[in-house]
Amino acid sequence: MPSSSVILRCSSCRTLNRVPGDRLANRPICGKCKAALHYPDAPINATAATFDRVMNDWPELLLVEFWSTTCGYCRMVEPVVRDLSRWKTGRLKILLVNIQEELPLARRFEAMATPTFVLFRNGQQLARIDGAPKEKIDLVLWVEQFL
Repeated sequence: MPSSSVILRCSSCRTLNRVPGDRLANRPICGKCKAALHYPDAPINATAATFDRVMNDWPELLLVEFWSTTCGYCRMVEPVVRDLSRWKTGRLKILLVNIQEELPLARRFEAMATPTFVLFRNGQQLARIDGAPKEKIDLVLWVEQFL
């Protein structure tokens, strides 16, 4: 777990809460309404219907991977993407968009090649990689430079 603080939005009252990274495992609650604060520790499948809400609810770094079931490179980087989600819990949310099932969403972000990785913060695109990184560690290092 990260030692620095993370910001989590309460899904009940929408309040932003600063939570010390070492307290994420202690089931943090909202300082305003006392509801449990939720944060992902695994990639989340996103659809056109859920994408904007999920992206805008997350105040920290968001990595979106546009992938395809027929893409060998996507399968190759899948363990790294899952590990990143677990290692950066609370600081990074990962959304997976299957371009075969969500073609309008892929077109919206001009993600016609797989995999395509796009980083966002507060709904603003920060960076993008079209295609698989040369080495798996390159993806980790690329994400870490924005944390």
